Amino acid sequence: LPGIGEYMDDKKKYDSQLKHLRSKYVRFSLDFRPDELEEFKQICQDIGTTPTTEIKKFVRTFCDENKIHN
Repeated sequence: LPGIGEYMDDKKKYDSQLKHLRSKYVRFSLDFRPDELEEFKQICQDIGTTPTTEIKKFVRTFCDENKIHN
């Protein structure tokens, strides 16, 4: 079992990572039908990716393809 010192080191690392995430990223919630979400998650797993990765790729591609250049 890890000692209290190791636990505290892990907690500091996690807190630092969380602070970075909160300062550089924002949360965006989505609602899905449960069956669609489960299918999406399973397909992602089957092809070796994650839902988060695929959603972020979609958003980046969508923005790149739909920018209006002035």
